[in-house]
Amino acid sequence: MSLKWWRGTREEPAAATAGPASPAGPSGSGATAPEPADAPDTRQDGTDTPDTHSAEVVTAEQGLGFAELPTDAPRTGPLSPLPAPLLTGVPTGLPGMRADGGLLRGRWIAAASLTGTSHLLHGTSGQDVYRYTATHDGSGLVLVVCDGLGSRPSTAQTGAGLLASYLCEAAAHVTGRAMAEAPQDVLREVLATANAAVRRHRAAVLEPLTDSDLAATVAVCWLPLPAEGEGESEGAARHALPGHAVRVGDCNVFTLAGGRYEAPFPAATEGPANVVTAYLPCEAPARVAEYAPVALAGVDAVVVTTDGLAIDLFDSPSVRTWLASRWSVPCGPARMLDSLRYRRQGSHDDRTALITWSAPLDHIPRLEP
Repeated sequence: MSLKWWRGTREEPAAATAGPASPAGPSGSGATAPEPADAPDTRQDGTDTPDTHSAEVVTAEQGLGFAELPTDAPRTGPLSPLPAPLLTGVPTGLPGMRADGGLLRGRWIAAASLTGTSHLLHGTSGQDVYRYTATHDGSGLVLVVCDGLGSRPSTAQTGAGLLASYLCEAAAHVTGRAMAEAPQDVLREVLATANAAVRRHRAAVLEPLTDSDLAATVAVCWLPLPAEGEGESEGAARHALPGHAVRVGDCNVFTLAGGRYEAPFPAATEGPANVVTAYLPCEAPARVAEYAPVALAGVDAVVVTTDGLAIDLFDSPSVRTWLASRWSVPCGPARMLDSLRYRRQGSHDDRTALITWSAPLDHIPRLEP
């Protein structure tokens, strides 16, 4: 997070498929974009067929001599030509693009993180990190995103990575019984454990850095998983149980159902959209944490995001419609990356989305170990 902008009331030109402009959002079209046609075809015998799509595509928007794949992602508002991206020379810099897609305990997870244009313009590192895990007892899925503060461009991404990893490590020990009895207490302990671990790591390895040098905002979402061997009716009952989320700062959680979004943590309604007043590590994480249940009945997918994407989901009808369409089905990593390639006036921060879908994908073939 490195730029400041003011949340205004300017009417944004919306794409043709955009829905109403409320944060609860539009109805997605459910359309599936065609797969790229320029990948080589390979026969079953392992030989390649003649490639009729070998010409690389350079978009008119780039025009800088390097090749890039085209995209149908929307372009909203007056946009300047993209400059040549500058890579960071900081040893702690993160890769500019990260993506995942696959099964974890029977649930499909997809994630993507793109470095923001503000970082690419100045040659600084993106600072978003995502992590995911399942609890050791199999009762829950844990989704984590962290966003390092742009005021510490050389070190905050290190803090975000440490915090995300320690949060997953702490959350993996959570039990379903404990979450059923006192979810806020459990999540408070997860935050406290990870916060203490980051501070110990800093003191032991990263002196003379301070807590603020490693500062990051965070969102953690715990979602119930069906127990192994549960019947269909028992699994359906478990899916109706709520998930639980905790955050520090301005990362967010969304549910997506029938193309409509709901957010357990409300959007800021006035003032600078990305002035952060709380982060980890800190002296007292429980005092700066916010908790919310995540209603899952009838939900198609749960999305955990950093603020760069959350703000666009709250403020842009065209972005909401585009992402609802792209995320209407479980995504592979390439599709997830492409979903975040939209351009919107004033949207310059890193974009990170970590998603799981409710429907089981039992029909996907798997190799025997």
